[in-house]
Amino acid sequence: MKGVFDCKATKVMECGQCGLQFLHPLMTEKEEEEYYAGYYTKQQDRHYRKIRLPEIQRRAFEHYDQYRANYLELISGCRTILEIGSGTGGFLRFTRQYNPTARLVTVERCRDNVDFINQCFGDSVEVVGSLEGVEGSGLFDLIGAFGVLEHVRNSQSFLYSLRKHISTGGRIALNVPNKANALVYDYALEEFRKFTYMKQHYYTFTEQAFEVLAAQTALQIEKFHYMQVWGLDNHLSWLRYGEPRDFSDITRLLSQKTIDSYNSDMIERKKTDLMMAVLRLGA
Repeated sequence: MKGVFDCKATKVMECGQCGLQFLHPLMTEKEEEEYYAGYYTKQQDRHYRKIRLPEIQRRAFEHYDQYRANYLELISGCRTILEIGSGTGGFLRFTRQYNPTARLVTVERCRDNVDFINQCFGDSVEVVGSLEGVEGSGLFDLIGAFGVLEHVRNSQSFLYSLRKHISTGGRIALNVPNKANALVYDYALEEFRKFTYMKQHYYTFTEQAFEVLAAQTALQIEKFHYMQVWGLDNHLSWLRYGEPRDFSDITRLLSQKTIDSYNSDMIERKKTDLMMAVLRLGA
């Protein structure tokens, strides 16, 4: 495909072996720096109204709580947890609620997010600006990077950098865009394709792509989870209007049971908008 949400010249390419999708060309490092400066201001173009940091955190927390079983499986029994790219702290809030004694460290470089996390959690969360800042902090039972890997230029070197921070028996959990998103393929909605692919998301993943990455980095795939963030109400809105909008009028027509059932169908068929890969150190 040629042309993504924020650049008509960027192409979406696909690996003929593992199905990984990738942008061409990637942003230069200088373009990245400029892109992520004032990140939230730029992201407002993707929303039909202005969204503030407390609401972003609330929405993120609601996702973690909606798929509580998946995330509790990750954090239960963990004494030390490192999150890469915490954003406004939705996962930190979830972890504080369900594993309040865990030591939490986050790598977050956005100044707005850092200030907001400090405001929300005080000194109960340790904030560092880069992965290098974690050196000397010990090993972690869980490293979470939720909505991060698709932003990283070199997936292989990123996973290598995480390996040395995992404790024996520890895990890495990665949430990424799922290539088999129903709106992209099953409904083949062109307007959504042009919306969902964007300059900041360098990669869109498949299970086969993770198998290649795991082999390259001496990691083992423990399991995959599939989760549907946007439900039937959102999908009906996109199919009807072809753009992001307030779809609460559609939500009111549907029971939560109907929306949950639709999400379950997408999960069973692996047609979701989000997938999680859980990795361990290889033997």
